Amino acid sequence: MKKHLVFYLFISIVLPYTTYVSPGFASNTTIYYGGDIITMNDSSPTAGALVVKDGIIESVGSQSLLFNQYHTKTTKLVNLNGKTLLPGFIDAHGHFTLVGFLAQSANLLPPPDSTVSNFKSMADKLLSHVNSPQAINTGWVIGMGYDNAQLEEQHHPTAADLDKIIADKPVVVIHQSGHLAAVNSKGLALIGYNALTPNPPGGIIRRVKGTNQPNGVLEESAFFNILVKLLSTGHQQNPFAMIQSSQAAYAAAGFTTAQEGRATNSEMKGLILAAQHKKLQIDVVSYPDPTFYQDDSSFQLMMSQRPISYFNHYRVGGIKLSLDGSPQAKTAWLTQPYHIPPYGQNNNYRGYPAMQTEDVQKYVNMAFSNNWQLLVHSNGDAASDQFITVVDNAIKTLGSSDYRSVMIHAQIIREDQLDVLSALKVIPSFMSVHTFYWGDWHRDSVLGSERAARISPAQSALKRNILYTSHNDAPVTLPNAMMILSSQVNRTTRSGTILGKEQQVSIMDALKSITTNAAYQYFEEDRKGSLEPGKLADLVILDKNPLEVDPEKINTIKVVETLKQGKTIYKATSM
Repeated sequence: MKKHLVFYLFISIVLPYTTYVSPGFASNTTIYYGGDIITMNDSSPTAGALVVKDGIIESVGSQSLLFNQYHTKTTKLVNLNGKTLLPGFIDAHGHFTLVGFLAQSANLLPPPDSTVSNFKSMADKLLSHVNSPQAINTGWVIGMGYDNAQLEEQHHPTAADLDKIIADKPVVVIHQSGHLAAVNSKGLALIGYNALTPNPPGGIIRRVKGTNQPNGVLEESAFFNILVKLLSTGHQQNPFAMIQSSQAAYAAAGFTTAQEGRATNSEMKGLILAAQHKKLQIDVVSYPDPTFYQDDSSFQLMMSQRPISYFNHYRVGGIKLSLDGSPQAKTAWLTQPYHIPPYGQNNNYRGYPAMQTEDVQKYVNMAFSNNWQLLVHSNGDAASDQFITVVDNAIKTLGSSDYRSVMIHAQIIREDQLDVLSALKVIPSFMSVHTFYWGDWHRDSVLGSERAARISPAQSALKRNILYTSHNDAPVTLPNAMMILSSQVNRTTRSGTILGKEQQVSIMDALKSITTNAAYQYFEEDRKGSLEPGKLADLVILDKNPLEVDPEKINTIKVVETLKQGKTIYKATSM
């Protein structure tokens, strides 16, 4: 492994980003024409044609001019036939490997993404998964994506509920937020959780009412300890299976760049191995979490040897910290109480931090000192206060620079906090799809009407000239660029009501959040995010123009084709 790490270090230093052309591209020229071409370049927002040569955009302009300059007997012509061409979408935040993990697990997502709406349909999915390759490899029956807010029972399944489905094998079902899970009695015994087990730092083991006996529901770190082991086992059994499933899902949604946000050591090893064997078709950027490593010195050694520039579509962009939990799971850290407290909590319950402030400060200082980009998960406004404090301290100590730190989710960020983010030059990356998936739940149960109307406050950010990005947080919600766009433009909930009309943005601003702005977030604005000469031919073709359709129909737009450096990596079989 040492030899491999030295080789990756050599690649990252010697191979500059500007030479980014994968081996195997034949010399060729392709002209795209005959449809709407949205460049995302403010000075020339549309074009009649686009020329690609050897995986790079050669020219953008009028159809007649480019045909005169580039059309020869060997030129490939692609008539868009009225379809729309844009730069490939860029995943501002997600968990690339876990998308593949979901594909291998029992899919417990509610409609419209799957069919689980009660414990019976959950049972059907789990029972059909008992003899799956994943269950055989890991020894666990694993389900992912249930949402208690969408279950008829309106509560999390407990160990007793899961025992009625499967009692002789360990079972874990993971909440759609990814911040909470339920385990059956066999699973609790296997991991050693009992009445004497204390809550771990940054997590809660929920108890049977009136006793200390675990009821099977595990919050935050109490659950993450299990997940890390399951992911490690999955990688050991088949290091490429999850990765192949993941990139297929991203490519089908029009994404040409994805993120492994909060990577474990096993996920890092799997992605490095995939890059070494040239298994990646899209770019993947990892942000490992230092708290997942045995000690700081081993983490710093790994970071010193990481591929900084892309090596066969993979690089490590910086580090990721997680300061709190999830609002929909009611584990996010708030300054004001939850509208309706979760099971076992009183009316003053405000969630809780995932990390102590001194630890957060240590890692933020470490990131700035080493020029590592910093991504920080912060949902609740109390967590955002903690984030702002430590970043401000680090800048005062270490000086200001182009850090491009990112506040991931910023779900419940206040107006005064946005003012500070602007001053600190922190990029908020909103999980705007919350307005559809959990908008009603936030209004009625989590936050109440006033706070719920301000989740993912994109318009407030724009008024301050704050560059923001948006994301699915896949697999919390599946890779779906159209849902990202629609949720920002319409802010429509599952029930069809508009949540926070004053926070709606234009479709062009929404597009920027997954193209030009996202490229800037990654320090890749010179090579991605818009259709301009010299940039990578990362392209997506849509069946309709998002700038021209009825805003309420944005989420019906289909991806026709996705191309990475001019090479097709997804094509719809029928439209």
